[in-house]
Amino acid sequence: MTNDWSAQVHVKWTKDAPVWDNWNWLGEWKEVKWAFSTMGEWDMVLWVDVDTPKALEEFVHQKLWSKNWVSETKSTWTKEVWSHGAAA
Repeated sequence: MTNDWSAQVHVKWTKDAPVWDNWNWLGEWKEVKWAFSTMGEWDMVLWVDVDTPKALEEFVHQKLWSKNWVSETKSTWTKEVWSHGAAA
């Protein structure tokens, strides 16, 4: 278990989303640790590593919203409380 907090950013796409493209460009954003395509209400989840709510807000508004295919975002903070195989 870790004492660090991370953030999840849920993203809804427009019809112009690069769904079948190579997503390696996400590696240019140092904040992004993992990116997942999802089914259901949201199209994508980004796990980002930022230190403050202000840094998260800057990431979402300056980087993520710079993509014309982003139609909506929702951010939440997360903290690991349990992990399978973690020492007791």
